[in-house]
Amino acid sequence: MKEWLAARNRGLFIRSYAVLAGGLLIAAILLDLGFDALQSRQVRAADPWLESTFRLMESELAAAPAADRAALAEALAERLHLEISVLDAADISSATPMESVPHELEDDDGRIFYLWNSPALHGAIRLGPFEPVRESAVVRFLPVLFYASILLIVGLWLRPLLRDLRVLTVASQKFATDYREPLDTAAHTTQLTSLATNLDDMSARVSQLIQSQKEMTAALSHEMRTPLARVRFAAAVLEGEVDESLRGQLRALNADVQQIDDLISDMLDYARLDHPGLRMNSQEIPIAPWLRQAVSSCPPHEKTVSTVQQDGLETAWMEPRLMELALSNLLANALRYAKHKVAITVARERDLYRLVVEDDGEGIPEVDRTAIFRAFTRLDTSRNRDTGGFGLGLAIVARIAALHRGRVIAEASTSLGGARLALEWPAS
Repeated sequence: MKEWLAARNRGLFIRSYAVLAGGLLIAAILLDLGFDALQSRQVRAADPWLESTFRLMESELAAAPAADRAALAEALAERLHLEISVLDAADISSATPMESVPHELEDDDGRIFYLWNSPALHGAIRLGPFEPVRESAVVRFLPVLFYASILLIVGLWLRPLLRDLRVLTVASQKFATDYREPLDTAAHTTQLTSLATNLDDMSARVSQLIQSQKEMTAALSHEMRTPLARVRFAAAVLEGEVDESLRGQLRALNADVQQIDDLISDMLDYARLDHPGLRMNSQEIPIAPWLRQAVSSCPPHEKTVSTVQQDGLETAWMEPRLMELALSNLLANALRYAKHKVAITVARERDLYRLVVEDDGEGIPEVDRTAIFRAFTRLDTSRNRDTGGFGLGLAIVARIAALHRGRVIAEASTSLGGARLALEWPAS
């Protein structure tokens, strides 16, 4: 039951249940009130059979002398098996209506009387008392049972719909995180099977399309490295055989080839993160040596890089190779735009690890703090192609964060004044 009423679906269930159950209850109550009005006691008192009975008794009593009417009333009561009384006008309350129609009265004990005003008798005829009809407990419980059945039927009708919605929601979120596994929801739904089948087919086509594009990118990147290596080799050979005026151009050519090779490396890393054969080998890793290895592998630079490790935090749950790749991209990004300082912090807050890289550069505009994690995104400020970036480094970081079931966010650094990039992932 708790799984069915998960937090994501609770609001939808409550709203749907309230609308359906409330509407049916209001309709049932209005119908019940309408039936009660149609079956009111005034309608029953005007029953033509009751009126005919009073008229017959009135005609017989009016034909007898006034002194004999009481005895005649007793005889009629014995013959009809009814209690009949003849009342004088003085015995009738002034609040009693004087029309010649039967009136239903009730005494303090709940007994029922019927009164007929008779001008011919200068009084009235009274029938009764009659014991009221006692409803059984079952009859009194029927309305409650009826309303409860409405609530139960609506709940049972909504339950499979909400369960199917939850299956589709969870599967869609999983597919959004990892497109390599197409949806398989049709077999797990009962009411929304047609919708689930369409979503499964769509996810399979999307997965195949993206995977084909990734495989093509990886294949082209591999194939491009061979001619690039030949160009680099040829440039190195020619550099020793030409004069100084051409050596500068060969060195520039070699730098361009190196830039292309770096781009290919980034594209291969990005494509590799989406490969179906990628397997996460997460484990408890000692933070200090892992952090030293990642910082030492950074290219030469003149910036000051400081590392801070939270007190008492000795290990972290991660895939060390991928997380080192993420840190190297975060660090390269920070060194590219920092003026003098870069700070790396590793901490844990409850069940969440946090790897933070800050710099003292110009920072990232708030409107661009989400776009920078998309592939080949470069900003129109100092963070552009001229600084050596291709727009893939932070996309790689975002993908690694997703593989760790985490996220990466960009903020302003309060300590250094530049950019603050934080990679967060759960502890297990």
